[in-house]
Amino acid sequence: MQKFEFTKEEIVQDLRKLGIEEGDTVLVHSSLSSIGYVPGGAETVVDALLKSVGENGTIIAPTITGQIFDSPENPPNFSFDKPCWTGTIPETLRKRKEAYRSKHPTHSVAAIGKFAKSITEGHENSKTPCGEGTPYLKVPDLGGKILFLGATLESNTTFHSVEELARLYYHLQPEPSLCKVEVNRYQIERRYFLHAYGTPRSFGEKEKELVDNKIAKTGYVGRARSILVDAKAMIKFTLEKIKENRLYLVKVDHVDLWSISSSLRLIQEGKFNSIKINLYVPKGATIRFSGNNISIKGIKMNMFNLNLLSCMLEVQANVVNDLDLNGGYNYWLEFKKVEGGTRVDILEFKDSASFFNF
Repeated sequence: MQKFEFTKEEIVQDLRKLGIEEGDTVLVHSSLSSIGYVPGGAETVVDALLKSVGENGTIIAPTITGQIFDSPENPPNFSFDKPCWTGTIPETLRKRKEAYRSKHPTHSVAAIGKFAKSITEGHENSKTPCGEGTPYLKVPDLGGKILFLGATLESNTTFHSVEELARLYYHLQPEPSLCKVEVNRYQIERRYFLHAYGTPRSFGEKEKELVDNKIAKTGYVGRARSILVDAKAMIKFTLEKIKENRLYLVKVDHVDLWSISSSLRLIQEGKFNSIKINLYVPKGATIRFSGNNISIKGIKMNMFNLNLLSCMLEVQANVVNDLDLNGGYNYWLEFKKVEGGTRVDILEFKDSASFFNF
């Protein structure tokens, strides 16, 4: 008979079987619903995580607030009580009185435990969301682990740390944004290079390689299929792969239709006058914006176990100018509200494997 209800002690036992030990530093990506029924909900899961690492351990959760519309024209701001969109478990952890939260306009984390203060402090001084001086690189420096509790590697924010260490052009917006960040109840203003939307990632596809190289281990916590990763080993392994192929973390045959459609929709709804994305176009592909149509040719996107080779999309927002994008590049595009519809302009473009100069 299948089990659907799991207590705190049972969750702790499963975490230990997966490889979490007393004194561990663990960055947790999570899905509460995947575990099954847990009396006490997210509070019980947080308690179980803390018990699994003990008094000398630390639990960290990403409390990310960044959105596709973040840009120099729409700069994000940070306050200590700003809700995150990364799930019920991170929200529950960050609200605890003993929690520390790092200060960043898009990629903050919350932490409880021995190293919580040192891991979270200074994030506001980092130029980039996940690079040097951020919690995402402090975890591996402490010999930490990354737990995907009912989540996949698609949510692996530390892969973005690797992209920043490798200075991959497609990952960050080429223009910094002046953001307001609450620090000790005062607001400071800082310029940050923010995450850029528009490049499809292959994060989830890297699980097998990490397992085969004994960097990751899989198991179950409750009913949640989970993955435990050695953070430092994962970063080293991935950087080596990127030296061989700078698009190692990119779905090279895909186009990020979500970023395109979201930008057009937000402009059409009048919520923003301008939205910018860093759109990746695969080598050999073309994208054409014209009126209410978007034509995409030369792709090989797997959707519902079917390969999409080309498509014509009808959109509600009228693009007033014809625009053609050739493959092999990332385009820093601006979607702008104008009389009669939306204008799409190229602000900058580079080979997708280019370096970012920060």
